[in-house]
Amino acid sequence: MKKIVTFLVIALLLTGCSFSFTTANITEPGMTSAIVDGAPVDTITEYTSDVPQFFAYGILNNAPDSTDIRFVWNYLTEPQIIDEVSFSSEGESGIYVYSTLTNDGLWPLGDYSVEMFIDDREEPDAVIEFSVR
Repeated sequence: MKKIVTFLVIALLLTGCSFSFTTANITEPGMTSAIVDGAPVDTITEYTSDVPQFFAYGILNNAPDSTDIRFVWNYLTEPQIIDEVSFSSEGESGIYVYSTLTNDGLWPLGDYSVEMFIDDREEPDAVIEFSVR
């Protein structure tokens, strides 16, 4: 049985398949009005159109070195991706990871979301919905 498993792993690697075995996950996702000393100061679900920045956060758990994290910012009212932000963790676990989205003008009113992905996962590990009123 061990030879069969080894053969299958080698065959998958040679065919160029990529897959991830990480147990990393994101818990307690949310939006905040600010990040201070690497942590959110509050949890909110709504912004005013004149705020200069949105802040999304979550707690990264079980993350080995070089875990890739990607935030995808979406405008849901007129479905479109606004921005994607990617970075790698340094192997810390139980830490806040966050992303910001900045606008020099007024934000369009409506509904938004942020999707958080770990490594090459196709389904988001966390989704936060919020609005601008």
